[in-house]
Amino acid sequence: MNLDALVAPLRADVVSGAAVVARAASAAVRRGAVHLPASDTGELRAGMEQLAHRMLDAQPAMAPLVELLTLALDAIRDPDPPDEARRAVASAAEGFRTLLEERAERLAHRLAHEIPGSGTVLTHSSSSSVRSGLLEARERGISVTCLEGRPMNEGHGLARTLAHAGIPVVLAVDAAAESLVKEADVVLLGADSVGDAGVVNKIGSLAVARAAADAGVPVLVAADRSKWLPPGFPQDVRDDRAAEEVWRGARGVRVWNRYFEILPYDLVHRIVTDVGVLTPAQMTDRRNALGVAPVLRTWAVSRASQPAPGR
Repeated sequence: MNLDALVAPLRADVVSGAAVVARAASAAVRRGAVHLPASDTGELRAGMEQLAHRMLDAQPAMAPLVELLTLALDAIRDPDPPDEARRAVASAAEGFRTLLEERAERLAHRLAHEIPGSGTVLTHSSSSSVRSGLLEARERGISVTCLEGRPMNEGHGLARTLAHAGIPVVLAVDAAAESLVKEADVVLLGADSVGDAGVVNKIGSLAVARAAADAGVPVLVAADRSKWLPPGFPQDVRDDRAAEEVWRGARGVRVWNRYFEILPYDLVHRIVTDVGVLTPAQMTDRRNALGVAPVLRTWAVSRASQPAPGR
């Protein structure tokens, strides 16, 4: 099986958040475990390690891939026959999907109770974790302001879903964040990773959080355990995307189009997780206990040493 064919759908997904990408990634790992050519367990491990590197290169900002790939690689036991190793990796990928669903349910429940009753929530782009929490809180009389999340405008889909559920919704362009955050009771953001530098989320989140700080509005981040990165793991947001997404047919202009940015912890009040509501300091303590497969650590070191793309 061609590794590029396995990874291409991950790279092509320019709308979904980390939780949705993680589910697609688990399916790719399962297919790789079944179809990658290998005459013995060592060859299977080598193939899965190559697949892991390709997947991380395709979505370097997505922390759930680190946990998924660590589980999959740890499932390979060198003395085992290759067929048994294939089944173990496929089972690890399936187990990760189940784990995601269980965590998502617990996180939505916690989020619903952290949102002020009858309050106005401002959110940016679209996070499946945020969406689930808002839907569970709809009986509490909340209203929501959605920012679009340009250039792909994922916020449109979130606004449509919330409105269909009967939640009062306002949709606004991203540049309106500073004007609208003053009317909010809380800012609620998703996360693609939570690591040493802070929270990685869709670009525009930093402007929202800074405006919230100026207005005295608390910022909550929704992040189940799959979003937590081990210490020392890079949060690389230098992932340039297609210029056509911003300006189709532009000539003589270099279009800067990146999807993610880092939100420092001093702009975050609390991080709502599937295991509790944590302060940034408590999150650091939790992340210190995380492990990572050695081959992923090697990828992380290599990625961190790569020069930033020129502007």
